Amino acid sequence: MSIKACAFRLLRNGRTLLRHFWTNPASKDVVDGRIVNSAPPSTVRIVREHARRLLIDNVLKRVSNSAAAELRRRTAKRLLYGNAAPFLAFVGVNLASGTSIITEEDELEAACWGIRETVSAMDWTFVEKESDVYNITMRLNEPFSLENFVFGKVIAKGCNGVVYSAKIKSEPSFDVDSDPKENGEKFPLAVKMMFNYDAESNAMSILRSMHRETVPALSYSSNEEILVWEDSLRQRCRALPQHPNIVRIYNAFTDSVQALPGSLLLFPDALPARINPNGFGRNMSLFLVMKRYDMSLKDYLCDHPPSTKVAVMLLTQLLEAVTHMVSNGVAHRDLKADNILLDLDEHENICPSLAVTDFGCCLADQVYGLSLHYTTPDTDKGGNAALMAPEVACAEPGPFTYINYNKADVWAVGTLAYQLFGLDNPFHRISRNPGNTGTDAKFLLSSTYTESELPALPETVPPILEKLVKEMLMRNPSRRISAELAATVCQLYLWAPSSWIQSRNKTSLPTSSEILQWLFCLTSKVVTEGRRISSAKFMCDESEPSFGPAIASGHTSPEYNLVETFLRRIKLSVVRDALQWINQA
Repeated sequence: MSIKACAFRLLRNGRTLLRHFWTNPASKDVVDGRIVNSAPPSTVRIVREHARRLLIDNVLKRVSNSAAAELRRRTAKRLLYGNAAPFLAFVGVNLASGTSIITEEDELEAACWGIRETVSAMDWTFVEKESDVYNITMRLNEPFSLENFVFGKVIAKGCNGVVYSAKIKSEPSFDVDSDPKENGEKFPLAVKMMFNYDAESNAMSILRSMHRETVPALSYSSNEEILVWEDSLRQRCRALPQHPNIVRIYNAFTDSVQALPGSLLLFPDALPARINPNGFGRNMSLFLVMKRYDMSLKDYLCDHPPSTKVAVMLLTQLLEAVTHMVSNGVAHRDLKADNILLDLDEHENICPSLAVTDFGCCLADQVYGLSLHYTTPDTDKGGNAALMAPEVACAEPGPFTYINYNKADVWAVGTLAYQLFGLDNPFHRISRNPGNTGTDAKFLLSSTYTESELPALPETVPPILEKLVKEMLMRNPSRRISAELAATVCQLYLWAPSSWIQSRNKTSLPTSSEILQWLFCLTSKVVTEGRRISSAKFMCDESEPSFGPAIASGHTSPEYNLVETFLRRIKLSVVRDALQWINQA
């Protein structure tokens, strides 16, 4: 504050204070029509009133301009009409420390908030790539039915359902195309039919029984009579917003089961008696209209052993998917290589795009979140028992037992990391090695293993990532790294300056300003270059690690989606924690 301003405020407030002391020694009251002098106000009261006025007029002007008006209004109301002691103590501490009420930390986090808002305002990259498919599925005014599709061959079949390649039918007649040479351009969709053995053949019962499968669905298609029930279902069950690493389910609908191509040979038991007299299925079931992917992670690992670079990229995408689920209160509970889909590229050197699918075992409750009240052994704890986190596998039922799934999926990702880096999953009973029958293969049990029993990763795996996998597989969930922190560590390893990753000196950690400069650099590339990126690196200088994204011209790469995903959830505190973790690795 300048000397001129100090003198002006001293003169103004001092003059007011003296006037109260000398010209108003006593206040006047009217009693029975006569003016009488009451007792003069105490000096303490006068000083208190003027202290409040001085604080409101002068001290609060130190607050930053962005929040000054609102904060001044709220503070004035609190000081004049309420108990101001706690707030005055807070202001006093800030004044004594020489800082303003809005700290530098708040300003830095506000900058990260601006980055999140800027990137979130952009449409997801994959939305434009699939806009035609999405628009076609949204073009129909009436509820979806099987009559709207042309079906190709069976893509996959499991215990709970079968997936067909499909496309929207342009002709009014129902035709079948089972051309073995079909491709994704001819059949860009996949329709999954759930096997229904128990639920009654009506839409309400089917949706109630299979509502978990529809958690990632963008829309529902049903008759008006159950729309109210569907709204109540959405209020109880969480919906998972779209994300590049979550399967795209465009629509979910119920319909009568039909004799689809190859159904009598592939899944005769799941068909109703009107189609197969020996079948056990119901007449109606749930159908999911999805994006068509090329293959599962299990098939990809068998046919295309990934390089270390591709494995790191796939691991990062998987961690980003789990981070997205946890942040929205959803636990998958059945993560395995069969439930992870890949979208391949014509260029072999480009990492596939990864998406998590099959949410039939997920936990997505609006009330209890990621906690499950485990009262009886009949309570469903999840899917694959071999990849069940220790705190879930060891839980004992009881009236006061709750299972916390906050870090259960990240533990399963830690087991899948072994497969990504070319080894067998240590918790699988059957070896992936074709030369091993699985009878003598050594495997671990999640309920009894110790961290020292975990096998070592290949020497090609960087030490930072090896330590990351070990911390994802910690038995104690309180010591286990979170999905958000693990994903941030991988993102930093991929895109951050090499000096940040290779340094082992605690005093050389980057400052907050340097971190923000790097984040602004990534943001500027995402915003300005966008989908027109061609052969660029998401780096700020040439001293970056070799894991920079090479993006083919005109192609939406997973590298771009990874950076965009990272910036949509960025927090300065999380980045600093990740850098501290890397420094101690």
